[in-house]
Amino acid sequence: MSKTQEFTAVNADAGALPQKDVLNVRETARELGVHENTVRNLEQRGQLTAIRLPGSGFRRFKKEDVDRVRDEMFKQFAPETEIGEERDDMPERILSTPEDYHQS
Repeated sequence: MSKTQEFTAVNADAGALPQKDVLNVRETARELGVHENTVRNLEQRGQLTAIRLPGSGFRRFKKEDVDRVRDEMFKQFAPETEIGEERDDMPERILSTPEDYHQS
């Protein structure tokens, strides 16, 4: 029996999720765009709930929880803004030349 089958069999009575609905630490890190240790830290701080596999203690995360955390992370970024073709409110740029720095 493979580990996946064992996980499903052991947790069948506890209402286990199908394998496609849970992610391991590496897959969760990729989904969130963070390092694997960040995923572990998120779990330790209670921001992400882990399902521990019996025997090994490996973590699995519900896909819906990972999506929720990702949405929360992106809400912290500044909203995307568009810059028009012309910017009349911008002052004219004055570039320095090497002659500006030479004193006579």
